[in-house]
Amino acid sequence: MDYQQEQTQELEVLESIYPDELTVINNNFPNTQFEVKLPLDLVPLDSSSFTADSLTKDHWIVINIRFSETYPDVVPTVSIECEEAKKAGVADDDSDNDNDNDSEDDSEVEYDDHGNPLISKLSNLPDEVSFEDHVRALESQVESQANDDMLIGMQMTFALVSWLKESCERFFQEQLAELEHEHERRLAAREKEEQKKFHGTKVTRESYLEWRARFREETGRNERDAARKKDAHGGKLTGRQIFEQGLDGSEDAEEE
Repeated sequence: MDYQQEQTQELEVLESIYPDELTVINNNFPNTQFEVKLPLDLVPLDSSSFTADSLTKDHWIVINIRFSETYPDVVPTVSIECEEAKKAGVADDDSDNDNDNDSEDDSEVEYDDHGNPLISKLSNLPDEVSFEDHVRALESQVESQANDDMLIGMQMTFALVSWLKESCERFFQEQLAELEHEHERRLAAREKEEQKKFHGTKVTRESYLEWRARFREETGRNERDAARKKDAHGGKLTGRQIFEQGLDGSEDAEEE
């Protein structure tokens, strides 16, 4: 196989496929090197509560590819970088006045009746997806992917670039779904805690008797009644006085 001819032909094909996205870094065999900068088409799953318009940033992957002397009989060396930028028309959050920023941020956060910030208003989940760790993992999977797809010995760059792009777009959907699931879990937990505020402690006979005994002890009723009964049995109170002061047990009956 004429490796130089194979690499030259493949690079020409790639330049026709990616006329604006491909930049040649070194065109000298056997050190051919170039990079392809591709925009990611990030579309949430149909089950998501977000849409592509929810994103305030555009994302790209920059794939750096270097052919070795015996490519395509070996896998090319691949490294990947991520880039992002605010979408056109989206206001920048930066401001020269930090105090103004603080007041603006506070005004954007909504609170419930108890002063708790509403979780659903705190962030735009699609913008929280990060690709850095994922592309590092992809770099280590390039060789196995080429072997799995039986690309060794063939011009494989287009297939690998397509796989990398699709993998990042699929990763976005999966990560967003996980973030939404966690978001819903936090909302449910918050709602459960809020509901507890509207439910008192269930009263049973045992809990009532325990409360009654503690109440009588704290208010000194036990000592007072004991003193009154002692006076009554000592002949110092009439039957009418015993009844009026509740020493005949009628007060306890009313409490129960």
